[in-house]
Amino acid sequence: MRGFGVESSDSEIYERHRSDLIRYATVLVGRSEAEDVVSAVVLRVLSKRRLADLDEPRSYLFRSVLNEVRSRARRRSEPPSIDPQIATSDWGFGPDVRAAVASLPVRQRSATYLFYWLELSVGETAELMGVRPGTIKRYLKRSRDRLREVLGG
Repeated sequence: MRGFGVESSDSEIYERHRSDLIRYATVLVGRSEAEDVVSAVVLRVLSKRRLADLDEPRSYLFRSVLNEVRSRARRRSEPPSIDPQIATSDWGFGPDVRAAVASLPVRQRSATYLFYWLELSVGETAELMGVRPGTIKRYLKRSRDRLREVLGG
């Protein structure tokens, strides 16, 4: 790991973050596309630089996954179909809550997942998404408002 006096190989870095990246992508695009998104991101990064050369590979990869999802959404006429049962089955909530979270716009869903389910701070969530903390607070407020509306308070 950089910054700790220990160099990691690209494969070690990838293996360390792979499952988190796939879970994150699953929440954003569903299980059927998650591995494709992560693979596309890693291949694109490795075509330009080594993961070991990045100061914060985890943050860089999370931001890249979000950007890849947003890029794919722009190329489509409709958002990906996400099975809320699969995408959020490990969250321990009923199908109504899972469906409501799956219906959020991708950035709000991303912030909600990182903040509430991974229990990251606003600052850590902002770093992973590549935005300012105030933006995360806005996404979280909008997602709470939307979930309150959909779930009836």
